[in-house]
Amino acid sequence: MSETPSVRLLAVIDALDALARDQSPAEAAAEMDPAVLQAFWREWPHTSVWAGNLWRNLNLDLEVPSGAREDRDVDEVGGSG
Repeated sequence: MSETPSVRLLAVIDALDALARDQSPAEAAAEMDPAVLQAFWREWPHTSVWAGNLWRNLNLDLEVPSGAREDRDVDEVGGSG
């Protein structure tokens, strides 16, 4: 069974957050394998743009305040039974 994009993104966020808690950027640059740092340097611009665009899309969705529901057929008023 393949992981959903949601599960994959959460795993990446958790892993990056754990790394950021364990090491400062200066420590990571000094201690990580040079090949890994080269891969990060090469791939980060694309990844950063993708993440930034995702963030902007989510931010646009959250800019609109929620409103009252206008579909009375699905509103529950309770009471009778």
